[in-house]
Amino acid sequence: MKLAFASAASALVLMAGAALAAPADQPDHQNPKPGTANETMSAMKDATYGLVGQISAEMTSTTKGFVRAAAISDMYEVTAGRIALQRATSPAVKEFAKKMVDAHTMTTDKLKGLIAAQDITVELPQHVDDLHQGLLDSLRAAKSADFDHRYISQQIAAHKAADTLFHGYAKDGDLGALKSFASETDKDIRTHLSMAQDLNDDVRTASK
Repeated sequence: MKLAFASAASALVLMAGAALAAPADQPDHQNPKPGTANETMSAMKDATYGLVGQISAEMTSTTKGFVRAAAISDMYEVTAGRIALQRATSPAVKEFAKKMVDAHTMTTDKLKGLIAAQDITVELPQHVDDLHQGLLDSLRAAKSADFDHRYISQQIAAHKAADTLFHGYAKDGDLGALKSFASETDKDIRTHLSMAQDLNDDVRTASK
């Protein structure tokens, strides 16, 4: 019985690791070419991300909802950061992007550890949802002169949404260990939001 339980736990860890390490883009997705964006539409799409009430009660109160939303958030952040490391022109934006890749990779590792330790059987997403796919496409299609502003504006919106998610689960979540994780992680999210907001005026001016 102990051997069977150990095997099941090992399989769960492998499953969780594979899901969280999977490529962020949806299956068979065709990435847009740089410079092909209609900037008005891209700005509207990015603004919508910050305005829609996409953080639901399920995400801030249930283990399943929170884990899936946190995993998608991390996949988006790491992929967006890697795109910015390739395309950003501002050294400060590149430095910020590197911090986001490192920070959200670490968050993923912590989440994987909790999934294993708490025997959480949530089916993790292997790819981002339509909303985050659209954000990644907006970054990839941005014109070079507009990229830094596009990335930072997305980061402000994304971190506001993440703050709502993590703060909400820390307050109303159904699993103590995950509530502690959410509370600690939210401190970093708020720091990252402040950093992005500080960068925003500089990149907005540079893009004009």
